[in-house]
Amino acid sequence: MTRLFIGGIATETNTFSPVPTTMSDFETVGIYAGTATQRPPQHFTAPLHVWRANAEAEGIEVIEGLMAAAQPGGTTLAPVWHELRDRLLADLREAGPLDMMLLNLHGAMIAADEFDCEGALLEAVREICPDAVIGCELDLHCHLTQRMMQAADLIVPYKEYPHTDIVPRAEDLWSLALRTRRGELRPTGATAECYMLSVWHTTSPPMSDFVAGMTALEDEGAALSVSFCHGFELGDTPDLGSRMLVYTDGDPEAAQSLADRLADEIWDLRNDTWIETMNEAEAVAAALAAPRGPVVIADVADNPGAGVGADSTYLLSALIDAGATGSVLGLLYDPMAVAICVGAGEGAALHLRIGGKFSPRSGPPIDLEVTVRAVVDDLQQTTVAGQRMSCGRAALVETEGGIRIAMIDRRMQTFHPDAFAGLGLDVKDLDIVVVKSTQHFHAGFAPVAADILYCQSSTAIRFGGPENPFKHRDGNYWPLTEDPRPK
Repeated sequence: MTRLFIGGIATETNTFSPVPTTMSDFETVGIYAGTATQRPPQHFTAPLHVWRANAEAEGIEVIEGLMAAAQPGGTTLAPVWHELRDRLLADLREAGPLDMMLLNLHGAMIAADEFDCEGALLEAVREICPDAVIGCELDLHCHLTQRMMQAADLIVPYKEYPHTDIVPRAEDLWSLALRTRRGELRPTGATAECYMLSVWHTTSPPMSDFVAGMTALEDEGAALSVSFCHGFELGDTPDLGSRMLVYTDGDPEAAQSLADRLADEIWDLRNDTWIETMNEAEAVAAALAAPRGPVVIADVADNPGAGVGADSTYLLSALIDAGATGSVLGLLYDPMAVAICVGAGEGAALHLRIGGKFSPRSGPPIDLEVTVRAVVDDLQQTTVAGQRMSCGRAALVETEGGIRIAMIDRRMQTFHPDAFAGLGLDVKDLDIVVVKSTQHFHAGFAPVAADILYCQSSTAIRFGGPENPFKHRDGNYWPLTEDPRPK
């Protein structure tokens, strides 16, 4: 009988964050000792559900090992990385002979003593299982490395940002791995450097067309799998960068040729795909001037999905200064303020210090006279791929100027309007909605938003210049360098 092992370790590392990722961060999101598929699917466990269901339908024995995930954050402590790695490898050794292994990873995890956690893990897996088919699913904000490519038979990253395609890509990886195991395919992979650092939204042209083109190449049989790895610009590593990834069936030259061609195509789109952002005052002024609402403002520099605090006060100050009555900001991470509101109860009038606690980039805390409008013991929201997640305890307060602030005690980004609905707010009735997110909010909010604006505070990491912010990556990337490609 064919035997399949499933598991993974996943987090995204912002090396500019001063707050490290600890074991408690993994415990908060979930550490499952072979039990992830016994619980409802979550963001990082959903692929394991897909693989188990498909394997069992084929009569394949499934051995499930460690699945551990943490919210994006600062550099993972070395002992935490070592323990999780060793636990997963121990599960693998104890599983006995294996034919296939599918891992759900992120691709941008950095530990204090390891730039390439996924590459190191896959190398160790290959040493233990030299003849098994090894595949992994990655977030498209990955640092695709040659260590990963050499150790794995198949790597399938997401295609969409926001990541609405986590389950479809898990299905793709399953199909390719099974056909490889049966001898029907001989995957050969190739990568091409794109020489860019940027943020690519796939919700509108030309990026939506580029993604459709990648899928069409797969459907037409030109490649087994085509992926664009965007990279994660807040991970200071020597392998930081955007890359094309192509797999063909036993034809390495065709794979390389297609990867090179697509790298040229995405390069040619660089100016058309650049996302323009406003500062705080500009974004609020534009939202107030809009003929109708709700106008959604994305607080892109304070997105906890990029490893930052979600407690920045810059946009809150701009709302207050502009007198933006009828607006709401959230989900702001402030466990202390939430605890005070929960203790005081709904209807209480308080002098409350809000935000500005996580790091220097959070800005100063703001002292406000507020009324507690709602408290919730376990606020739930729908994630970008449709699963449900807990935001922890939550409180909604309203300032004397009629600005509402939704606060939570579990750091995570705002994915969906139901996060506000759980606090009694219908975003369709609001003028301005400020979300702590870069782009994952788009899937839930775009259907109800009159307009969407992107705001970047002055404390954001400026990978686009005028200076190179990285210590471990040189400046040979666009837009810092006009044309860094080899001549």
